[in-house]
Amino acid sequence: MPQAAKCAAPYSPVVEPLRFHFVPLLFAAVFFSCGIVAARFVWLIPALLLFGFLVCGIVGVLTACKAQSVSLLAASVVFFLLGAFGAEVAPRSAPQTQLGQLADGIQRTVEGRVTRLGPVRQIESNLPFSDKTREEQSQQIQLRLTAVTANDGNMQPLAGGLSLTLYAPLDAALPSVACADTVRATVTMRKPERYLDPGVWDERAYMLDEGIAAFGSGKAASFTIVSKAQRPSLLCWLHIMQQNASSRLLVFADGQQSHARLPTYLRLSREDATMLTAMLTGDRSYLSRGVRTGFERTGSFHLLVVSGMHLAIFAGLVFFIAKTVRMPRIAATCITILLAFCYALFTGYGQPAQRSFWMITLFLFGRLLWRERSALNAIAFAALALLAVSPHALFEAGFQMTLLSVLAIAGIAAPIAEKTFAPYLAALRDLWLLPIDPALLPRVAQFRVSLRMIVEHAQLLVGRRVSNCIPFLVRLSLRALELLLVSIIVELVMSLPMALYFHRITAVALPVNLLVVPLLGILLPSAILTLLAVLIVPAVAFVPAAVTAAMLHAVLWAVHLFAGSMTGDLRTATPSMVAIVLWMACSAAAIWVIRQQRLAVTLSLGALAAAACIAILPHRMLYRTGTLEVTTIDVGQGDSLLVITPEGKTLLIDAGGIAGASPESKFDIGEDVVSQLLWARGIRGLDAIAITHAHADHIGGISAVLANFRPREMWIGRNPDSPAYDRLMREAVMLGIRTQQHFAGDIFYFGTAEIRVLSPAPGYLPKSTPTNDDSLVLRVNYGETSALLEGDAEAPSEARMVALGGLHSDLLKVGHHGSKTSTTPGFLDAVSPSYAAISVGQHNYYGHPKLETLEKLEAARVHTYRTDLLGASTFYLDGKHVTAAGWDQVPVR
Repeated sequence: MPQAAKCAAPYSPVVEPLRFHFVPLLFAAVFFSCGIVAARFVWLIPALLLFGFLVCGIVGVLTACKAQSVSLLAASVVFFLLGAFGAEVAPRSAPQTQLGQLADGIQRTVEGRVTRLGPVRQIESNLPFSDKTREEQSQQIQLRLTAVTANDGNMQPLAGGLSLTLYAPLDAALPSVACADTVRATVTMRKPERYLDPGVWDERAYMLDEGIAAFGSGKAASFTIVSKAQRPSLLCWLHIMQQNASSRLLVFADGQQSHARLPTYLRLSREDATMLTAMLTGDRSYLSRGVRTGFERTGSFHLLVVSGMHLAIFAGLVFFIAKTVRMPRIAATCITILLAFCYALFTGYGQPAQRSFWMITLFLFGRLLWRERSALNAIAFAALALLAVSPHALFEAGFQMTLLSVLAIAGIAAPIAEKTFAPYLAALRDLWLLPIDPALLPRVAQFRVSLRMIVEHAQLLVGRRVSNCIPFLVRLSLRALELLLVSIIVELVMSLPMALYFHRITAVALPVNLLVVPLLGILLPSAILTLLAVLIVPAVAFVPAAVTAAMLHAVLWAVHLFAGSMTGDLRTATPSMVAIVLWMACSAAAIWVIRQQRLAVTLSLGALAAAACIAILPHRMLYRTGTLEVTTIDVGQGDSLLVITPEGKTLLIDAGGIAGASPESKFDIGEDVVSQLLWARGIRGLDAIAITHAHADHIGGISAVLANFRPREMWIGRNPDSPAYDRLMREAVMLGIRTQQHFAGDIFYFGTAEIRVLSPAPGYLPKSTPTNDDSLVLRVNYGETSALLEGDAEAPSEARMVALGGLHSDLLKVGHHGSKTSTTPGFLDAVSPSYAAISVGQHNYYGHPKLETLEKLEAARVHTYRTDLLGASTFYLDGKHVTAAGWDQVPVR
């Protein structure tokens, strides 16, 4: 066949309507997902689901020819029932109850097999209630336990997962342990934290899904190797390869910094290497919180770590190389799938990599079989396969975001392109092959003719070489337009998950992605070449490393530029259920409308814009009007209280903290616990925040709260200077927050609630370091009901308050976590509360609350609520009565 005839096939943009016979798997996936959702909220008997499946299946087969509408309805119900059945019978994570009971903070001897090793690191850690740090070595080791010391002191068989952190001084060596070795150690175990607050992520459930039921810490001196492994498992071998690649890359970066022959922007620093390890190997253990924050602010964290995009770029590179060397179609497809699978395994085979791998496999097999490729069908098939294996993945943020991204591209962006500029982009192929023109649409044929005329006329002015670049520039412009369209559509669609899971309005994500995504197409291949060179021929690794460093520094420049702007730190509350449903309706309408004939592009973009506005616009805060609310937030061993006045004014008192936390910790209780609860309540800003005193378990989370909620004013007592407290004062000034100092005797109104300050006294002089008696104590009154919130005030402060008088309150926030140094008999008699709340952490080091304090409260017939047992508790004061509700009864979005 002549070449002209081969190329003469007309390019006609076809956007198939959203109907069952065009995309049957999409409808199947939708109903399958609906069944999973139904099973999450209502328990359905599996036997009845199977019976309904058989009945509907028979009805569908019998009516397939004569009543297609009935047959389609039956098919929809079949997939709905299949989804519900799969969700009901899907295996759950083993609860590992026995190990959880033994993770009580008591030292125990454990024995087990090493399943994963982390790198040896030098860290800094704080002593409790101290700003002094100490340097030491640490290593994370995951164990599959076989035996543990029981309460009777004897070793007993026990199966479970333990994540152990070994510590050793800098001058001591950590044990040389390998994956699959059998080891024994004396450790202190605890269960992963579970903060019983609405809207807060459940780390305990997540770790159980990962097979880990307890965290442990121990000294390297108590760690012994019982037996060395003869042959590591495949999983161990992969982890060893991953860790070795990461460490080699870090060593290379350290060595490159010592050579000044290349400019700085062409050299990899250690921080650059930590980002490359996350990007190439999936090892995030080296990433600092500062690096993560910049990418999170710009909505581009998926660019930093191994994601579906990385695997797609890798597979595309392999397939391109295979085509370049003229490899046969079947061989190129098989090699691409095999190498993509190996790379996904190497990076840990996480959920994003799994989903991307199956999508790539389906697409390549579609090309191989010469089948008509429907992107929506391929996406739906991959989703069905993944949900059939793991139905509960439907509720994972990663699965939802990956699925929404590809739906946005295939379901909306691609049809918009087909209806607008895609025909012109395709028409640039074989521009000078004239026989193609008659087979094209008239407007597209005219475009080709006009472009050829422009090139010919330009030759007279600028010469043949320059004029021949014009089609390339046009193609480049259309590709840029394509990238812009995809970025806009994806960002609009991702507005809901970003607001729902990350509480971010990624206003800067669009320009960042426009700058970064093209760079990533160069960065990732060069980074892979750098890693291969470092592992195989280190002597020549500086060549690809220079390209990698230049691209990476350009990416970092773009991310830091936009992350530092005010628009890079916009936060939003959790969307309401109504908003989520409306967002889903608008997004579905956008996918449907773009496949219509008239005004499709305008209406589709309008529906998407409406969906984004619904997701991020302010919604009503959830509170009881006409009622004063006091909520004790579960922050572990710390304090944090939320006060909402009858008309909706908000006051946060303290924000918890982690005593003895490492400065390198990726966990921030203000961001990850307190802010999450406030967003779940629909709170976008605070009217005031109060600092009772400057201990770490009260102010550790305030910095994040100040940045996220920008309170109008901050109330303080009289506190001594300390690094953490002084830093907060500077941050308040930078954010324009007005600071008000209060002393005993001050009385003022906060909304319709009257606030009386009970401590510290006007003449109080603090010590050189923060103490509990620095506490700012407030009595909040509404009508005939009141709450006394005393921070960590101890006996001396309580005696001064008793002397002042007027302490009677219906609710008492017990001082100092129920310590025996507070809640003196005279003070308790003066307050005479009906309810008491104690903010305390499970299995804390201090033994709070003390039995003596609990007995005093019981003797006084006070209804006592503890955050370690009951989680967040809310007390409603309506002016005449007080009622209490548990954390699962607080209204959230």
